[in-house]
Amino acid sequence: MTESAPAYAETELSPSEMHRLHPLTPFLRSWRMLGAATAIGFGFFRDDLERLKFFWDALRGDAELSVLFKAAVVLFVIAAVLVTGAWLSWRATGFAIVDDGQGPGRLRFHRGLFVRQRSQIRLNRVQSVDVNQPLFARVLGLAVLQLDMAAGDDASVSLAYLSVKDAWSVREEIIRHTPNAPEVGALVGEHREDELVAQVSTTRLVQATLLESVSVLAFFVVWIVAVVVIGIVGSGQALLAGLSGIVPVTIAILVQLRKVLASILRDADFRLYRTPTGIRVSAGLTSTVNRTIDTDRIQGVRLEEPFLWRRLGWARVEVDVAGAADSTQAARLMPVADRPAALALVRSVTGVDLDAGGVRRAGRRARSLDPVGWRYLGVVLHEHGAVSLRGRWRRSRVYVPYARAQSVSVRQGLVQRRLGLASASLDMPKGIGSWQARHRDVAEAADLVAELAGRARAHRAPPARGSG
Repeated sequence: MTESAPAYAETELSPSEMHRLHPLTPFLRSWRMLGAATAIGFGFFRDDLERLKFFWDALRGDAELSVLFKAAVVLFVIAAVLVTGAWLSWRATGFAIVDDGQGPGRLRFHRGLFVRQRSQIRLNRVQSVDVNQPLFARVLGLAVLQLDMAAGDDASVSLAYLSVKDAWSVREEIIRHTPNAPEVGALVGEHREDELVAQVSTTRLVQATLLESVSVLAFFVVWIVAVVVIGIVGSGQALLAGLSGIVPVTIAILVQLRKVLASILRDADFRLYRTPTGIRVSAGLTSTVNRTIDTDRIQGVRLEEPFLWRRLGWARVEVDVAGAADSTQAARLMPVADRPAALALVRSVTGVDLDAGGVRRAGRRARSLDPVGWRYLGVVLHEHGAVSLRGRWRRSRVYVPYARAQSVSVRQGLVQRRLGLASASLDMPKGIGSWQARHRDVAEAADLVAELAGRARAHRAPPARGSG
């Protein structure tokens, strides 16, 4: 949130009270101007584009000195302007944590070279403080401090860049002012290391990722075998028809390989820590992300078991976090783990055993709409939340607390109406999405919606005041 100018004028901070970002910050940010500088350079030399080989000619001593000198001068001027502008911008940027003892602490963030911006963030509104290290920042020993507010991405504040030590120090100071902060003695005058709960080996992560993508790789192998067989026993036209699919198949393989590589790079060196306010996830091979998740902000949990993973007893755990900057994606709480360990992790953050409770299965009429997976459709209603089950090949269990439900509804498509079926839904905030009990009999769906609505109202209602 940004305060008005008078609030700043009353308690203006001197430059000595402001903390500056790391001196290398302007150089790490100047890459954004590289495109503009390149465009300017090409525009300046638009009449000499056919002589771009003058760099090679210069090495041979055959280049025109006038062109070489002109290029050197232009590059020097552009570099000088970029460095000077970045340095002035860095000098105009600073932040300070103010605690006047009359209310919650505040983070003041001043920035802007030509247009000055002064932001003030109430630290009791901060929902998570993450320390991330992009690739180049990690090489230089720097980090980005990311503050997520209740409003999501629009209210996020990023302090880029700080030294790793300073970033963790500022993080602890900010956490001291958050609503779920631990006792002051835990963070002031004493550094408390987060407890390592679990970690994933890179070998298992690579194996799990490849097993999850084996269907695409198997399709590629089958296609190769089919083309070879057609070439041996078929005609030339049949072989050409088979080879015509090489471009789309190659594109599909490259897209899948890119997804596999991105997943491995994102989740490599995965570690899960227990913090005084919740849990912290640290992962990344090239770029390291440290994400803090308060347990009371978790609004949904998903346990996934791909088909081949089940043969090995593996599972994945994902959570949906309220107020996260990227609220359209669930966060991975554990990319792969033994199923008992995954269930224990879910119990530790939600207090719910996903294997407990009586499962209410879908009726036989659901077979018409889901002939393969209808036997695996089910719901379990716990005391504080509901679990939905689905998936024959890729099984998933989604748990959502009643208190987080925004609405309860019944959905009925055209085919469902003809079959006398309907789906009951608990609509949740962005992230994991809606919780559904799919393809239930109409009467059962109506009863389920009424029961879910009653439980949601009961959990959202404020506690009754005690007498006296």
